[in-house]
Amino acid sequence: MMSRILGNHVDVFTFQELHFFDELVKGEATDVLSAEKSMFLYAGLCAVQRNGYFGDRNPQPFLAEAKAALSGKDGISQIELYKLFCLNESKLHGKSIPCKQTPQNIFSVAVILDQIPGSKILIMVRDPREVLLSQKNKWKRRALSGGEIPFWESVRARLNYHPVTISRIWNATFNEGLKYENHPAVKIVYYEQLIGNPERVIAEVSQFCGINYSAALLDIPVVGSSNFQDAVQTRGVDTKKTGQWNKGGLSDEEIQICETINAENMRKAGYELSGKRGSDAKVFFIRLMMPVKLGLALFFNLKRLKNIGQIRKKLFGS
Repeated sequence: MMSRILGNHVDVFTFQELHFFDELVKGEATDVLSAEKSMFLYAGLCAVQRNGYFGDRNPQPFLAEAKAALSGKDGISQIELYKLFCLNESKLHGKSIPCKQTPQNIFSVAVILDQIPGSKILIMVRDPREVLLSQKNKWKRRALSGGEIPFWESVRARLNYHPVTISRIWNATFNEGLKYENHPAVKIVYYEQLIGNPERVIAEVSQFCGINYSAALLDIPVVGSSNFQDAVQTRGVDTKKTGQWNKGGLSDEEIQICETINAENMRKAGYELSGKRGSDAKVFFIRLMMPVKLGLALFFNLKRLKNIGQIRKKLFGS
């Protein structure tokens, strides 16, 4: 939603989820690739951006474009290539400011700030119980979006959900964001504040990003929810998309697990704990099933995971 808002600005071009740092980078982002590998990386970025993350990822149709873009750029690092691609793609659309939206980039903030001077980073925070509900229903996006989501992506989304793993992911990403809360190039934005007062929040975001604010930025379609049908003809920020976790979408057991894992950080973020308690037997069974669900999720996400050990360490601390 934030990217759609910023994408309404005359100078800002918003990208697909490119998954550059978590999927496309080979080794370190600062590593220099051979000319051939650089060309394939650039072409791969073109494929994701032009065809969508779930579309045709074949880089072959874009190799000529990549070769032309990289002409005279011998010895370019992967992250320099990424910056070049984003600037070129923005120019193709008559824009000058690239805006990328990939949640996993939270774990690459340090390298972005170091290697792409002048970057501005917005870290979005949402009530973890709302995140839990969204992830629980994410598999429904195929129907809610009119079939735009591939069938196997729906299967993957359903297998990915477990209240313990999603809660730990929220906790890990919140902790990662806190490292930069005082950094001048980073701004933490709370989803509930955005929903409650979009004009004020987006005006602040615009000032932070160095772009002019106008009410036209908020003229966005109401799409992308895991709980509501896409309403392309309806415009603006939908205030219904908050507080849904407490309206029957989550069981007491799921709420208890989420609040137990995230209690400390929820208090830091100003989210009030409900104190709901579920059945001890059901909570035990849910936790017992976590290794099974985690194993299935890892199997269906192998192509997306570059370093399973690193991810386990971030989520479970070991």
